[in-house]
Amino acid sequence: MRNVKIAVFGGPVPQRLDAVTNLVPTGNGRLARSIADELSGHFDDVEFIGNTDGVMKYDFDMMEQAVDTTEADVIVFLPHLPNVLVTPVEGKMRAADLSNGRTRLDFRPAPKLLQRVKKLHPEALLVPFKIVEKGTPLVEIIRFMLRAHAALAVYSYLGDSRNFTIVDALGNEIRCEKERLPGMLAREILRFVRAVRRRSVRVGERIPPVPKLDTFVDFSRAMQPAFAQIVEKNVGSGRWPGNFSFRCTHGFSSVRAGEGFVITKRNVAKTGLTEEDFVYVDVGLHEGALRFFGQVEAKPSIDAPVHRVIYEHLPWVSAIVHGHLFCHGEHVHPGNLERWPCGAENEAYDIVARAPRETRDLWVANVDGHGFVALIGSDPLETGLDMLRHSRYAMNH
Repeated sequence: MRNVKIAVFGGPVPQRLDAVTNLVPTGNGRLARSIADELSGHFDDVEFIGNTDGVMKYDFDMMEQAVDTTEADVIVFLPHLPNVLVTPVEGKMRAADLSNGRTRLDFRPAPKLLQRVKKLHPEALLVPFKIVEKGTPLVEIIRFMLRAHAALAVYSYLGDSRNFTIVDALGNEIRCEKERLPGMLAREILRFVRAVRRRSVRVGERIPPVPKLDTFVDFSRAMQPAFAQIVEKNVGSGRWPGNFSFRCTHGFSSVRAGEGFVITKRNVAKTGLTEEDFVYVDVGLHEGALRFFGQVEAKPSIDAPVHRVIYEHLPWVSAIVHGHLFCHGEHVHPGNLERWPCGAENEAYDIVARAPRETRDLWVANVDGHGFVALIGSDPLETGLDMLRHSRYAMNH
């Protein structure tokens, strides 16, 4: 694949203690090198940055500079970094000088390079690696990803260098042995790179009148707690559903309005939803971006690009409801659609390709690892909403 630059950071990062001694973390960098080699089979521009097999080209300062200056679109980050930095002493350290206090080693906290990556390169796809204690809840790993703004990550358990788990921000996991990891990770990175996403541009504050918005708000307020209860009950019992982010237990809703649609704002508390919690989005794009109207601090839901494509290609759809559960019933499309990253238009085109062309009161597709997307075309709107209200929902397919 062309026009995609990938940087793989890996290997142990040494520190100089004195003129003749280096402090080197464990690890040999071979896994990072294998990942870079595998990615080179799929992408034209892949760079390995780090140390491998005892060849120490990068110290901490050089690694920090490489993080600051990289222009990569995808950053796979698995270097063995120190938590503290040592100020090297002049000459050669001697045990006697250390014991009598003539020589002192000065320590300071090491800068957190992982946090710098996304701060300096917010548009890049960051894929960090993390070693965790056995028994660490998946929700803690997802929180780590959200803090790092990473849509994809790899983790392993302390003391187990043979088994790894690839995980996305929705909690979907792929477990594999070390030998299979480069190929499996390359496949997931390809999925993310092929995902079509849209940035959002605010062009005004006024939201046009929307018929039946009050009905839609009442439905959302009634249904969202029920969705959340099913999800949170499973999480509370120790079962991770694997098809939702715990920040988004309530789902997303939209309704067509004129030449666009209104959709819930990003990260809005949907249990207390009001008409002010929606923004208006044009169906047409402007220079490749979504145009929306709403309050200054508002942004449309991350799934707004998916809703936009559906409204553009299926004129009969008057409202859309998406939830992080699976829907069951006679109005549900058989089988699950392919999983894509959150907000990718690819998901919408998969739905459009399978959706009926004639008007339906309700038609629902389940998306693997994500949840249901319900298309409502009934007039009145209440008919389709009532059918959706009485559908069956579960954590599995």
